[in-house]
Formats: sequence, C-alpha cells, structure tokens
Amino acid sequence: MNRSLGRLMAIVVGAGLVAASGDARAISDTQRFSLAISGGASKGAYEAGLNWAVLKLIRESVNLETLSGGQIRPLEIASVAGASAGGVNTILTGLTSCTRAHDEGGLPNRIDDNVFRDVWLRIDINALLPPQADSPTYLPDDALFSRRDYFASARDLKEKWRKPAYRDGCRIPMGVTVTRVEPMKLKVGDIEVENQRFYIPFELRVQEDGHVAYFFDPADYPKVDDPAMILMPRPRSAPEFSISDDRIIEAAAATSAFPTAFGRRRFQYCHRLLRPDMTPSESESQQSDSDLICPEGYELDEAEFADGGLFDNLPIGLARTLAERNRGASRDPFPVTYFYIDPNRIRYEEPEPPDYTACASDNPPEACRIMEFSFFSESSLLVGALGTARRYELYRETTSDNWQLNLSQLSYQLAHILNEQQPDFACREELPYFDSPLACDQAVRRAGRFLEIAYDRLKPLVSPPYSPDALMDAGVADSCEPIPEESGSGRGIQCRIDIVAYRNQLAAALMTIIERANIDDKKLYVSISRSRQSIHDDRALRVSSRGGPITGTLLADFGSFLDFKFREYDYFVGVYDAITAISLNLCGLQFSRNQQPDDYGGCVERLGKQLYDAVGVGTDARGRYVFARLAEREFRNDGHFAFSYSPLPATDRDMQIIHDALAKALAAGEADDDDDKNVFVTESTFFEYLKEENFVPSETDDGAEPLLAQIIDDPQTWPTEMTRRFSARLVYLERQAADLYAAREPDPDLQEESYTTLMGATAHILQRATYNPPAFTFSPSTAPESWIWRYVIPYEFALDLVEGDMLLTWQPTLALSKNNLVNLRASLGFAGGLFRSSSNKNRENYLGLGLGYTRRTSSGTISSFGITPTWYHAWSQPTISDQDTLGGDINVSFMSDHLRVAVGARDLRDFGQSWFFTFGFTDLPGTMYWLTR
Repeated sequence: MNRSLGRLMAIVVGAGLVAASGDARAISDTQRFSLAISGGASKGAYEAGLNWAVLKLIRESVNLETLSGGQIRPLEIASVAGASAGGVNTILTGLTSCTRAHDEGGLPNRIDDNVFRDVWLRIDINALLPPQADSPTYLPDDALFSRRDYFASARDLKEKWRKPAYRDGCRIPMGVTVTRVEPMKLKVGDIEVENQRFYIPFELRVQEDGHVAYFFDPADYPKVDDPAMILMPRPRSAPEFSISDDRIIEAAAATSAFPTAFGRRRFQYCHRLLRPDMTPSESESQQSDSDLICPEGYELDEAEFADGGLFDNLPIGLARTLAERNRGASRDPFPVTYFYIDPNRIRYEEPEPPDYTACASDNPPEACRIMEFSFFSESSLLVGALGTARRYELYRETTSDNWQLNLSQLSYQLAHILNEQQPDFACREELPYFDSPLACDQAVRRAGRFLEIAYDRLKPLVSPPYSPDALMDAGVADSCEPIPEESGSGRGIQCRIDIVAYRNQLAAALMTIIERANIDDKKLYVSISRSRQSIHDDRALRVSSRGGPITGTLLADFGSFLDFKFREYDYFVGVYDAITAISLNLCGLQFSRNQQPDDYGGCVERLGKQLYDAVGVGTDARGRYVFARLAEREFRNDGHFAFSYSPLPATDRDMQIIHDALAKALAAGEADDDDDKNVFVTESTFFEYLKEENFVPSETDDGAEPLLAQIIDDPQTWPTEMTRRFSARLVYLERQAADLYAAREPDPDLQEESYTTLMGATAHILQRATYNPPAFTFSPSTAPESWIWRYVIPYEFALDLVEGDMLLTWQPTLALSKNNLVNLRASLGFAGGLFRSSSNKNRENYLGLGLGYTRRTSSGTISSFGITPTWYHAWSQPTISDQDTLGGDINVSFMSDHLRVAVGARDLRDFGQSWFFTFGFTDLPGTMYWLTR
C-alpha cells in the first residue's frame, strides 16, 4: 500500500496518530478518525467542498507518489456527527465514504459531480424565499423558507443509497443533534431537571446486495446511558433495529430547522425509560404491524424539534460517544483522532469594524466607566447567552479529562517548562533515542514528536536527530532496514516501532524528569501518570481553517443562497482549503518551517501539486481559476503552490468578479470614511462591485427575475426586495396561525393569541424603511401591486395646521433615477375638516393638482425634500374666475417618507390669506394592507 496515505492521514486525523496497547507486532494496521461537522446555513456549500475533498484525497492517496519513506497504515472512519447544516453533510459523508469506485459501479465522485455538490449547489434563494408569500413552492409545514429543494435533493439521495453501489461490509456510526422545542423534564434523585439538547444516533450499514440501509441497536453501545439519546422507532413489521429512509431524512431536516427560517419538525421518537421499573405504556403484543415500536428499555413519545446547533453546534462529544463507546471500540488498538469542520475559523486577517465612539478614543469620557442599567444593556446578557449556548457543549467536552491526557501534548507542556527553568542536567539517560546530545527541553519535545510520527506509519523513516541504533538499543525498535530505492524517497532507515514499549518508556521518563528538575507541577505529573494507563487517552482534536472570504458569511450566513455561482465559488474555496491545509501540515511534520525552509517549501510544492491533481482541480476551469487566485493571495510572499498561479490560468469572469468583490468587501471593514459607518457596509460594497463589473446572476428554474438581479440593480437599497419577501411571508404565517387558533378553539376568550397586527405593523415599518420606488407606479406604496385597493385608497392623509383642513392625496410617481423622482399629486381638500367650524363657513372644498419634484437623501431621518407647484380649483365661488388659483409648497419628508411636512400657499397672489402648513401621513394603502392581514 502506498506510503502517502499516512501523510494524508496526518492532516485529516491530525499530524500523526497514536498506537494501541498490546504487542506491537499484533497491532492492527488501521487508524481511525472521526468527523464532527458544524452548522452554518449557506456556509454548507463551503463545508461541502472541504468535506468532499478530504474524503476524495483519502481514497485517491494510494495512487499518489511517495514523498518520504515508511510503511503507512490504512484509514477508516470511526464516526461522523453533525449539527444543523452539518447534519446534512453527515449523511453525505457516509455515502461518499462507503461508495465503490465509479468504474466499479459506485457513485460519481469527481470535483464537478458528487453528492456534496449536487445537494448544496442546488439550494437557491429564489426557491427558498419565493416572491409571493403564498407561493406553491412552499410546503404546508414550511416557515420563512421553503424546503422544496431540500426534499427534492432528499429524494435523489434516497434513490442513490438504494442502488447496489457500495462497498461490502462498510459500516459507519453517525448522529445528529436536535433541540426539543419544549424541554423534557426528568428527575435525577429528588431533583427535577429539564433538557432540550438531544441527539439521534444511527448507523449506515451496506447490505449484502450493495445498497445502504440504516440501523441502530442500543445494545451495541452498552456504555451509553444517556437520557439525551433518542432513537427513531420502526414499524413492527420492519427488520429489528432498522430505521426507515424517511426517518433519516426527517432527522436531517430537524437538525437543520433553524428557528423562524425553517419550520420546526414534529415526529415520534423513542426515549429511554427513566427508571428501571418503568414499562412502556403499550406492550408490543398490543400493537399492529403498522404501529411504531421502540427497542427494549425505550418508550414511544412525540414532540417538536428544531435546529440541533442551538445547544450543540460543534458535536465533538457526540462523535466521541459514537466512536469510542461501542462494543468494538475497546478492541481497537488506536485512539481516535477527531477532525471537526468549522467554517468560521480563518487563516487570514479579518479587520475589526471601526469604532468611532468617544468611549473608544484615546481620552474617553469618565462616564464610559460608569455602568448603566437600561433595559437593552441588561438584556444583552441574554443575547450573549444564546451565542454561548451554541458552543457550550464544545467547551464542556474539550475541557473534560477526555482531552487533557494526550502524552505527546503533555511532553510539549513539560518541554515548555524546562525551556523556562533550564535545568542543569541533560536528559540523555531518560531519553536515549538521539544521534547527538540535545538540550533537555528539546529532547522532551522531540521524543513527544516521535510518538506522533510512529503512529503515522508501521515502519517510519528514522532520520536525525533520531538514531535507529539508539532506538534498537532501547528496545523500542527492530527490523530496521534501508528504504527501498524504488520508493523515490531518497536514502534513509525505516524501522518497526514497538509503540507500546516506547510510550511506556516515554511516560516513565517524563515523570522522572519532573522529579529530577524539582518541577512543582503536581497536575502535570498526575496527568502523565494517568495517560500512561490507557493509550486511548491519546485522542487528538484537529480543526479546519479557512484561507479566504466566502459569500456564505454574507447576509447573516445566508449569502451564498443568492446565486448558484456564489455557492460554486464557496465550494471551490473548501476544496482549496483541504489541499493547502493537508500540504502545509504534512510537510510541517516532516520538515521544520524555520530551520529547514527550503526542504519545507519544496515539500509543499511537490505534495500540493500531487493533491491538486488527485482531486482533479486542474480538470475544472472554474476550480482551477479560484484555486490560483486564492493561493496567489495567501502564499505569493512564500512562493508556496506557485504551480497553480505562475502563470495564472485563463480567467473565469464570474469567479474573478466574486473573488475581487469579496476582497473589496473585506477591505471595506477597514474603511475610515464616515459614509461607510453602517452595519451592512460589507454587503453594500460587495453588491456595488458586482454591479460595476456587470455580473450576470444565474437564471432561475422558472425563468423569473432572480432576486440577485434586483439587488444588483440598486446596491444601495439591496434590502428592499428581501425585506418585502420575508416580512410578507412572516405576516402570512401569523395570519395562518390566527386561523388555526380559531379552528382549534371556538371560544375567542380561550383562543391562543396571534400577533397578526403587530407583525403587520412591523412589516410595514420594515418595508417602508427599505422601499425603493420602481420606474413608474400609480402609488409608491408598500402594499402588493396585486392588491386592487392600493390604487383606490389615497396615498396620503394630511392636516393643515393653519386652517384645520383635511387633505386626501393620490401620488403617481416616476423615478428619473434612484434619488430623483417626479410625481403628480392629486388632492381633495376639505375646508375646516369633515366637521366645519363656524369660522370656516365662507371657505369651500377644493381640488389640487400638482407636478412635484422630490430629491431622496441617504438618511432615514430626513429622507427626502422637494417642491410642488400646484393648481387649485375651488368647487364653488361667487366669481367664476376666482375658482382657479396657482399655488404650491416646499416639502420635507421624515422617517423613510412616513411623514411629510409642507409649507406653501393655495394662491401665490394672496400668500397671507392662503398659506398653509400641512402634516401628512403617507402610504395609507400599505398601512391598511399590513394592519389588516
């Protein structure tokens, strides 16, 4: 088997794995790793590229050339766990890992054709958030976003896993986290506690005919006694412990059901009986074949569930439970290394938003240090708690003893202390493994490093400062021999390492060194002693990192849903990160970045090119271009991966625009201009650049205008259409709820309360704040154009504060440009209001017809100003010629044109007797529409 697989494993499962207890010669060759995949909404497209590329490289590694000697170990997946969008990728990981090669009847697995790409590049905002709130695209149980694309992809996936396309015997434990909407109450002793964080485990098992099926037998996990583990039930007629395809899809839908965005899910499940003396409410003999049943010790229940990332967005703990607490785990000689995919961890500098407040200045006012206790300042704790809750399980898991006893890491801790204390003795007697004397701290560090290297290969290359003879004399190495010339790895000696013996010697040596150096660190000493007892404590945790901006971080993590090309770009960024991270880490294991820069750089270039070719980046024009631009940006100063960008490949115009737009958006965070001080400066900059470069959005399936096209048309008001869609949908859902409450309970006093009016008012305010008039409209209102009353109800209601007149106005509007409007104002004036006072008995009602000009501003407070010359006609006058007068007004609008204030006269020839000061409320159609939904 090719030795480069071990090098690939080092980054996927960490830079080197550890070995098992028992005779080194009897140790299984297989190393195990586990994947934990976090959520991130549209960042799932990025995760898809990274996830797929890692799995692809593992499978293709046997075909790569060898860069260094040493017989390597094969790799197998111990478990996969996901939360939210990561739950979807969990299922895709299982299918990709177990599929046969494509030429042997397996699924397509190319960079341009694989299940990750199929699922994530399909989901689009135009289907997620249709233009109409009652669009048939919505399913009955959808919330703000439609899941139609998701379930269409799910149907395709089920067809794929029912094909005989998978490797015999492949079996992978998997699981997803979910959040129970109503906390589950249980008693621990006499204490009643509540829990909302649950997880659903299942196993992918390839059947005899080569298709995939899902099962879970809790007896296979005897060490797991967790009330948070819930199981999927099965029909009585189904195979024992089986899980239907639909319930796997249901689990993935539940874990990704982010509140408000995607509707929560309600389904039946099995929970553990909380007391040994409890029995299920209905015995299995009383159930029909179609009834759902649970395994022994579990009871059927039903509840609503939502996004698993709310309380456990990085399910490392679940991955560890599935990997290490099953029946076979104790027989596995190697500890598991965990690799978690986190799209938020970045390798580039991300500028902090500028803070222009006085409290951030060099001389802040004294008041900045005084606490205040307003409602918003006090409630900010709750907001922070919600964010912390998503990562609390990660904190609790990674600070537990499960992750504190890795012997190599403990070696590094001791080396750091020795470097500071500089003891007056060498450690050659305790660590006799080197070809020349080393400082004690360096010897400890190198000894810990060699443990990692030894676990990477069955017969690792032993090169300076390590000595093959010294290792053999210490009784931890044998079968040392020159590396075969045909390996292409140069000269060197490879040895079989007795990992158990070496690990025991290393632990004993570290404890002795602590005693000799009089190091007062009892915790470190005890940790080394405990680590010595079990090799499985050498589990390691590795985290992915992102080398460039992605569109998935825009719009609160929903940005890449805007366009297929956005998702494709993010997907290629994920592929790029897989290749570069593997290359950098593997070469960092072999060579020192600082002490061997030439060797390290040459290794990165050679290995990077091999991985690049193995993944097939060079065969995809867009992937090739994105990789080149990213590598040039990140590594041009070091010269790494120069094969990809020197020279640059042919330009892909769409990918070029997206890449450059993201770079400009990132730089906009450093802007010092007062005009850029707004929360959406990144998005605005991004969309403005797309418009400047004439970016063409992808076509929609139904031929309708893409939402992105509307955004690019006017980047300054990009929230307009998005706000209209989501606010209209939220009002629609609230109206649905009101109807449902009425159907549930005929007594109005007992009905649940909906907030239709409040939601309508909120929608009206939001839509007005982001309203952008079209080229021409009869009424510049936020009411839908399909609503006929929009054209009947006056646009404005105003009061004349001088004469007490009441005016109703219609206002057809023509947009000369975004900020320059011409309007025709037709007004009915009622002198003295509807109920005249005696002082107004000589005044008549009138008609006003004006042609106005309005200039919009960028401020939401003083939102526009203008002038309107107006012809006035009184309905009756003693003298016919006096019925018509020429007047006009100067006007200013406030609060996103909600309020209009005007000063003018109805007769310019008699200003003193006809002047007015009006205060008007605009968009009456929108107000009435949204408040009556």
